[in-house]
Amino acid sequence: MIRPILRAVSLAILLTAFSGGLQAQAPSPSPAQGVVTVTFNAAVLQTAEAQRALGALQTKYAPRQAQLKALSDEIAEQQKQLEATGDKLSDAERASREQSLNAKEKQFQRQSEDYKADSQTDSQQVFETVAQKVYAFLQAYSRQHGYSVVVERGTDAAPVVWYVAGGLDITEDLIKAYNAQSGTAAPASGNTPAAPRPNPANSTKPQSSSTPPK
Repeated sequence: MIRPILRAVSLAILLTAFSGGLQAQAPSPSPAQGVVTVTFNAAVLQTAEAQRALGALQTKYAPRQAQLKALSDEIAEQQKQLEATGDKLSDAERASREQSLNAKEKQFQRQSEDYKADSQTDSQQVFETVAQKVYAFLQAYSRQHGYSVVVERGTDAAPVVWYVAGGLDITEDLIKAYNAQSGTAAPASGNTPAAPRPNPANSTKPQSSSTPPK
């Protein structure tokens, strides 16, 4: 069984797999013949469940974002004052202000790195949690619709499959079907999560069986 998205599929493997099928079947593949594509990462991130979870992370990390902005503004103001009055200060006073400024810059760098690491860890966990559910749902959804093969489509910027005939991509239908069975309402319009997005390339790869990874 083909593993969805989280691993790039070799073009050579795809060409080998489909060349035999094209020789055996003159007509172009269609959903009825069981070959469809999906953009798995996009499907996961566009589910109502993922959107709500990422929105919750935005709320969770908002105070830390505000603290970082306040510290950044403070550093910028101190730099401005030092540049404006530096030549009027004694060597001791200038050294003291520079030391204070350096300390704040190190504090900002440390807190920024902590924020980035923590928020990315949390957002990655959101992605993997929902991805496991969507992967399991995709197995049942594919059997229900009689699909023999579900191939990762990729993105326009980084395609895995270079051409797909119209009507063969099930990404939107999969999202709608998953949302319907999950019972999770989509976030209100205009409340798109701004929390750092996960990097699906670093996530756990779904197994080749119908059981999602633990």
